[in-house]
Amino acid sequence: MRSFRKLMMIFSLIAVFLLNASFVSAKPARKTGTPPTAPTSLTYSGVTTSEATLTWQGVSGATGYSIYRATPNDSNYTLLTKVTTTSFKNTALTANTKYWYFVRAYNAYGTSPDSTHINLTTAQIVVEPEPTPVPVEPTPTPVAKKLVLGYTTYYYSGDSSSYNSMTTNTSTLDEIATATYTTDAYGNVTGLVPTNQITYANSNNIKTLAMIANNFDGNIARSVLQNSVNRQAFINNILNIVKVNGYKGVNIDLEGVYASDRSYLTTFMSELYNTLHPQGFYVSMAVPAKTFDSLTNSWTGAYDYAALGKYVDQMVLMTYDEHYPGGTAGPVASIGWVESVIKYAVSVIPKEKILVGTAAYGYDWSSNGTKAYGINGINNLATTYGATIQWDSVSQCPYFNYTDASGVSHSVWFENAYSLNFKLDLVNSYDVAGIAIWRLGLENADYWTSIKTKFNR
Repeated sequence: MRSFRKLMMIFSLIAVFLLNASFVSAKPARKTGTPPTAPTSLTYSGVTTSEATLTWQGVSGATGYSIYRATPNDSNYTLLTKVTTTSFKNTALTANTKYWYFVRAYNAYGTSPDSTHINLTTAQIVVEPEPTPVPVEPTPTPVAKKLVLGYTTYYYSGDSSSYNSMTTNTSTLDEIATATYTTDAYGNVTGLVPTNQITYANSNNIKTLAMIANNFDGNIARSVLQNSVNRQAFINNILNIVKVNGYKGVNIDLEGVYASDRSYLTTFMSELYNTLHPQGFYVSMAVPAKTFDSLTNSWTGAYDYAALGKYVDQMVLMTYDEHYPGGTAGPVASIGWVESVIKYAVSVIPKEKILVGTAAYGYDWSSNGTKAYGINGINNLATTYGATIQWDSVSQCPYFNYTDASGVSHSVWFENAYSLNFKLDLVNSYDVAGIAIWRLGLENADYWTSIKTKFNR
């Protein structure tokens, strides 16, 4: 019996031990650590009409930060977002609105107290409508009349856009260049003949030029320019078009010519000039805009301004498409860039031969591509989407932004009568021959008013 009781006592002790051990092992482990301290040095930067950037000092031991925002006072905070960085750009804000912010740090042990509360006010949208030019003392009438050349198009039989512009502005127009002909790789020239444009211009003392292009194809240009047989065929076909259709001359618009064909292009223009000029025909040429001469530039390297200037009666500087459909949004022709092109050109070409190209259009850039519009088309676009036309004082160009019905953002830059004024001032101040408009039918009445005013016409 004593053995049995002894045995039972031993069993009891073992049971108590096991019970206590089970109880200890089931007890959860105690966490060790503390919540982070409050973030410091909360501040803001980059405030615009629609966004602002917050930054703060990082907190040791924090795994993230909660950002709270209130508006229009410091009493209605809601959680805006959580981040793991020490900065945050808050977008889609409302212009001219006061916002309050604070930040809390957090980790696995809890959340910090608030950081300092700060507030900011977004910028007010400043609409700069086209200002009325400030009256100034009239400038002296230029010694020579400034010429106005208008490029015309004839895209299909019955196309009257350019013709209507020409007949409306006859008294201000001196020359037209019909952009209706192209060459192939062998010098064959094809295109529609805008008979009504030619007839009207010749009857109203407007010089008529046949513009010959190459569809921006450097390979076509290379085939024509490098081969003496093709060059001669090209010259003969140009001469035939000029004679048969009653033109007074030609405007050569070979674009995309490879830089390595520079000497061939000059040779062609010398041969063309020496063929047409003795027969009384006028020779002009359109060249890409550039601010210095580079023999290797892929777009402008082929055009030796100084050499080509010897074989033309007029040189048209294509001072437009500074920003173009294949590139980023921006001014079609910023005033600083245009002046730099003119400044270089007059250093190597006689100024009396230079026409400054002026645009009568604009581009609408978006992620869906780029579209071109005439001046009235641009104005209609702004009206349709309720956009306010603004003025960029640096480029001296108008622009606006809008969001279409599909939620796609658009950026629109263009030329109009007011931006044209600044280009015409350059024409007068550098005393070059005049301007060449691309193109008739895209401009509006105000555009012509600027020309008449600045050129005393």
